Amino acid sequence: MRNAALTVCLLVLLAPAGAAQTPAELEAEPIVKLQPGETEVEGQCLTEQELDLIARLNALRRPTLGVEGDAEGDDPAPFDPHYFVGTWEVEGVLPDSPLAESSEFVGTETVRHVDGCTYASTIEASTFDGDVTVESILVYDRRIRYLVRLEEDSRGWELLKVGRLGGDPGGYFSHHWEAAPIERGGSRVRLAGRTFMLSPFHYDVRMRMSVDGEPFVNHGTLRWRRLDEP
Repeated sequence: MRNAALTVCLLVLLAPAGAAQTPAELEAEPIVKLQPGETEVEGQCLTEQELDLIARLNALRRPTLGVEGDAEGDDPAPFDPHYFVGTWEVEGVLPDSPLAESSEFVGTETVRHVDGCTYASTIEASTFDGDVTVESILVYDRRIRYLVRLEEDSRGWELLKVGRLGGDPGGYFSHHWEAAPIERGGSRVRLAGRTFMLSPFHYDVRMRMSVDGEPFVNHGTLRWRRLDEP
């Protein structure tokens, strides 16, 4: 009996906070919905209504509620591209390809807000072949959740990465993108990938490459770690 009681006590102590709430306590917090209107906010991409939705979802003491059957659930949080603003450490290893020889890629990226839903960034990195600078412009269409990133690489090429950006109930966001083909070293190269935003402090870019129309294969992963406060 003593061991059974100890097990029950441990289960209670280890249970998540939301599990201890009663149905009445859950019902006391209203369903969170996006309010009508599109009020612009200076220095932001998202509207006042979208930013308010994110703030109210973050303030909930209960788990967010999905739509099940006829039940009414919370509206999902929109992606805020201000996520990218700041300074990030970038590191990873890229395989041999028509773009460059296999090498570590280590450096920093600084992202700044330009205006509205437009952002600019500079990557300063080092590889086995020398230093690399990548200047980028990012444009986000919040209505259709579409992100465009144009990269100008000091090694002699431009990449135009485009694709939808979506989230899931766990709070993760992913940008699934493809790049327009480029000619490099006598080959036609296409890149595609997934930018996977894991937390306010960390995201991965997982890439695939196709050369001369061959099937896409793994082209390595670069990891971003935030160096400042979000």
